[in-house]
Amino acid sequence: MPLLNDSPLLMNRDLVLRHLAARRVRLSRTKVFFQQEHTLVLPGGRDVPAGTPAGTVPSLLDPAETYLVRVVNAAHYEAADIVVDYAVPNVVNVATSGLFPDAILNRIVYAPSLPFAYETGGDRPLDVLSNFFDTAQPRRAPLIRALTDRFPGYRNVTGVFDLPGLARLYGSARILVNAHQTPHHHTIEEFRVLPALSRGAIVISEDVPLRTHVPYHEHVVWCRFEEIPDTVAAVLADYDAVFDRIHGGGRLARRLAAMRSDFARDMDAALARLPAPPAPWDARFWARLRGLLDRR
Repeated sequence: MPLLNDSPLLMNRDLVLRHLAARRVRLSRTKVFFQQEHTLVLPGGRDVPAGTPAGTVPSLLDPAETYLVRVVNAAHYEAADIVVDYAVPNVVNVATSGLFPDAILNRIVYAPSLPFAYETGGDRPLDVLSNFFDTAQPRRAPLIRALTDRFPGYRNVTGVFDLPGLARLYGSARILVNAHQTPHHHTIEEFRVLPALSRGAIVISEDVPLRTHVPYHEHVVWCRFEEIPDTVAAVLADYDAVFDRIHGGGRLARRLAAMRSDFARDMDAALARLPAPPAPWDARFWARLRGLLDRR
């Protein structure tokens, strides 16, 4: 299948490819684009081309300002048969902007980052985990220092990209911390948040725009960036109660199952809208021959 991009960091890749294989999609004729960028970016953010249009979603920092609609690889939106996005807020930002025709919007499908089966048990030797790869980023370096100074059981682990390794890593942590890399790029980092949540970690995340559109938002502990260390301390002090609120009672398991079902429904709808593939040469030949005979 022509994947217009590919990466081991695509936590929703296997879900998509398994579904297409189960539907016997002609892989050689279906172009899939995995959209993996932040579209919700504030003015002044890096890697934002001049003239990037504003959308309609209010900023978390100033409700009078709206996020831009940052589209990377716009040509892939045109060329692809299916555009797979990793975050519902990205989809909403694009869909509400009024900048895209239905022909583009109808090919966008949200595929959740669920490479692992839901599992909450096991030994969890890490009290607090982050897996920020670029630790020199201006916001992340001081956060790592603050967490290191305050919590002896904290580790920032880098260099783990394979799915079995990530499953073990997330399954070894009581708490995962997530923060935006820059003060401008605010789409939820679902490639990190949802896999960790599905392995039984408590996820403490910096707040995101369109939070209530995130299907599992009730199962994440949200706070402002500057509140992260205090929030970690509060969760550790009341860990069992917070764990039960997030992972107890089977609610999250049912939510994740519903997300998989919703994805299957939406992907099937997008596939059904694709133009019918041309008939094979032999089928066209026999159809034409039958037409000629019928006219005799």
